[in-house]
Amino acid sequence: MKNKELIIHLIREELRNKRLMHSLEFLGFDCSFFTLNISRVILEFAGFHERPDELYEWYFELIEKALEEITFRNLDEMLNKCSKNLYIELLEKRLIEKPVLHNENVIE
Repeated sequence: MKNKELIIHLIREELRNKRLMHSLEFLGFDCSFFTLNISRVILEFAGFHERPDELYEWYFELIEKALEEITFRNLDEMLNKCSKNLYIELLEKRLIEKPVLHNENVIE
């Protein structure tokens, strides 16, 4: 699996998990012990070697915004679409914050 595919897969799984957790919390369940904690891994694989709190806040805002579009009726379609869009946003943010040098590995 290429790095790009792995990142998109991890984002998709994070979105799937958060959609489920939000739904269960809406029904009154406490799911805090069952939430995936893979955002650090996703950001690291996407090339963010420094991960300040502001980056996490921005990333979680993207996740929450994507969750607004994802329902159980359109789950597979929107998980695929949103995870790819989030991947693109991560790359754009990384390029804006730190331009890629010629010798640096580029994630494809």
